[in-house]
Amino acid sequence: MSDMIFRLGEKKYRVESDWAEDSSRQYINNVSAVSSDEEGYIYVLQRSDPFMLVFNSNGELVDQWSDVEIKDGHYLEINREGEVYVVERDHHRIIVFNRQGEVLRMVGNQHNPGNTGEPFNHPTDIAFSRRGDFFVSDGYGNAHIHHFNRDGEWINTWGGLGTGEGSLSTPHAVMLDRNERVLVADRENNRVQIFDQSGSYLKELSNVFHPMDICQDREGFIYVTDQVPSLHVFNSDDAFIGRCRTLGTFGHGVAVDVHGDIYIAEMLPDGITKLIGI
Repeated sequence: MSDMIFRLGEKKYRVESDWAEDSSRQYINNVSAVSSDEEGYIYVLQRSDPFMLVFNSNGELVDQWSDVEIKDGHYLEINREGEVYVVERDHHRIIVFNRQGEVLRMVGNQHNPGNTGEPFNHPTDIAFSRRGDFFVSDGYGNAHIHHFNRDGEWINTWGGLGTGEGSLSTPHAVMLDRNERVLVADRENNRVQIFDQSGSYLKELSNVFHPMDICQDREGFIYVTDQVPSLHVFNSDDAFIGRCRTLGTFGHGVAVDVHGDIYIAEMLPDGITKLIGI
């Protein structure tokens, strides 16, 4: 058991840097992202083969997905139907899997990156509305957010390279909160911008240095990893209430499971850190 205790606001956590079982650590290589589903399984995306590791909440490896063609998974998200969406940055596409790791469909074309403002040019992340629409942060080649309906039909695009309100510079992650606002980790502008679903600027969360990933728990708390390296927490009114450090050079990904425990996809060195509420 770890003897490290971290605090985020009023909550304290026991730090488990060796959460994954020993026998699975041979597969952990170039970790990129982490997510959890409604059944409590933890999905770890990485830029290596196998590209996906699936754990239970005790850190036991229960599945692994291999595909040598998937080389640059950046972030992933799981929709309400349990489909797993992997955003593959350098192949300019989103690959949709079922829970058994079988490919269902793709959005985007790896051989035809979008022009300025057009999907996709090194996309980074995806998020879903309650009605099933999805929003994609795009990303390294573009500086835009794209809105699609649940059938994958394009609805709207906003953003553009810049530093002003509504402009973006490396939109690195996107999330829809429980109020259905669109939160974007605007990495090079050192902020998280908040929009409505039409792309109108609402406000921003500041005091983050190169924000990497963003998620929200069931109580409404918002978590942001950055390159300090640290994990920030904001309450449901968007007020900053605390932070702790992450254990890698930076936490590239963050997720909160159904129990309120936090998982951080660490880079340099690779690993998954679990913060268990106490």
